[in-house]
Amino acid sequence: MKLSYRNSLLVFVVGIVMNALQPAPNLTAQELKATVTVNLDQMDVPNERENLSSLQFELQNYLNSQSFTGKEYKSEADKIKWKDEPVVMNVSVFIMSGSQNTGRYNAKVIVTAQRPLFGSQQKSVTFQYLDNSWSFLYSRGASPSFQPLRFDELASFLDFFAFIAIGLDMDSYSELAGTSYFQRAQQIVQMGANYSDPSGQNFSSAGYRVNPDNPSMITRAGLVNELLDVRVEPFRRLLAAYYLNGMDYLSDKPDEAKASIDALFTKFADFKDKYPSRSMLMQIISDAKYREFCDLFKGTTKYPKVWEKLKYIDPSHTLPYEQAQKGR
Repeated sequence: MKLSYRNSLLVFVVGIVMNALQPAPNLTAQELKATVTVNLDQMDVPNERENLSSLQFELQNYLNSQSFTGKEYKSEADKIKWKDEPVVMNVSVFIMSGSQNTGRYNAKVIVTAQRPLFGSQQKSVTFQYLDNSWSFLYSRGASPSFQPLRFDELASFLDFFAFIAIGLDMDSYSELAGTSYFQRAQQIVQMGANYSDPSGQNFSSAGYRVNPDNPSMITRAGLVNELLDVRVEPFRRLLAAYYLNGMDYLSDKPDEAKASIDALFTKFADFKDKYPSRSMLMQIISDAKYREFCDLFKGTTKYPKVWEKLKYIDPSHTLPYEQAQKGR
C-alpha cells in the first residue's frame, strides 16, 4: 500500500529525529585487512565438518571488525594510516583433530602479513609464522570476543598474531614503533601460560611457554620475548631501515635502494655475530623474506658480496640464494 504524502513526510521527519537522537558513531580504526581460510580435510566425520562450518567466517569477521589499537579518532583525517594502509593479513588454519563431543580442536596455522611499498602497487611480506600447536574450545556459531584482560583460547590466539603483525608493520615505518603492541602480545603469552580450561587442564601452554629443553625452539612466547629484548633492538632498527632507506625507494631510485639494502645486509651479519644465541626473530624474518631477497638481486653482478652475506645471515636458504645468483 502506498503512503500518502503526509505519511511519507511524517516517516521522513521521524527518521531524522531518531538519527539525531543516536549517539555519534566512533570513527574506529580497522587496522587489518584479513583473509582466513579453514581447511577441514583431516576431519572425515561429516558431523565434525558441520560443527566447524562457520569457523572461517567467525575468525575473519573478528579480525576485520575489531580495533586492536583501541584508538578512536575525531576525524577521517586521523584514520588515514589504517584506512589507506591496513595490514594485509592471511591466516590459513588446518584443523588436524578434534571432536564436538569435547568441543576441543587442534590446528596448525600459517600467519602471513604484508605492507605496501611507497609509490608502488607491490607489497612486501613483513611476517610469516607457522604455528603447530593451537588448541582451542569451539562450538558451532561461537563468535570470538575481544577481552584483553581475560584469556580465551580462540580470541587470544588471534589477538596475539594481530598485535605481532601490527607491531612489525609499525616497526617498518618508524624505529621501535611496534613496542607497545609487542607488550600487549606478551600479556597474552603470560595469561596463556597460566590458563586452565573448564576441565582444569592447560592444553594451550605449549605455544605460550618457552621450551625449557630447547629454548631456541620457535614458540609464541619465545618470539615475543625476543621482540622485547633490548639486545634485539638493533635488529629491529635495521628492519626499519630496510624499508625506509631501501624498499620504499625501489620504484623511484632502484639503484640507490639496492645499494642501501646491500649495505644493511652487512649490518645484519654484524648483528648475528654479536647476538649471544640463535635469533628466532632473524630466522622468522628470513623465512618470510628470502624470496624477496632473491628477487631483489637475481642475476646481478653489481653487488658481488651480497650472496655471501645472505648465505651467512640465512644459511637455511643457501640453495635458493645460489640459484638466484645464477639468475634462476
